[in-house]
Amino acid sequence: FGGSSANFAHNQARLGVDKKMPLNLNNKQVQELATSYACMVLADCEAKVNDENINKLLGAAGVKVEPFYPKLFSQLLAGKDLVEMFAKAGGSGGGAGGAAAGEGGEGEEKKEEKKEEEEDDGGFDFDDDE
Repeated sequence: FGGSSANFAHNQARLGVDKKMPLNLNNKQVQELATSYACMVLADCEAKVNDENINKLLGAAGVKVEPFYPKLFSQLLAGKDLVEMFAKAGGSGGGAGGAAAGEGGEGEEKKEEKKEEEEDDGGFDFDDDE
């Protein structure tokens, strides 16, 4: 089914994987990519991500995949919010950088306070040897 070179070429052409976008994907990778895209489209349209809807979408796009891919992906994503997963994945890197910068700023303030305390000698001049 999915192993034939005709289906492989057909799927690559349908996904835009050709000379315009050379990705060097094998047939299994193309099928996984197509199924992933279908899941993302369904989630974005707020449709239920299940094997039936994945198959419908792939069929409408004219992409042929092994029957286990839609079932596998729907089971892996059952009960998960893909939109939220992508939102968290896209923003997690920036938060850590901000926290590190914030900690660095506090450290600078503490150093300045300590230095000011050392400079404040209560009006006494301890360095005067006279």
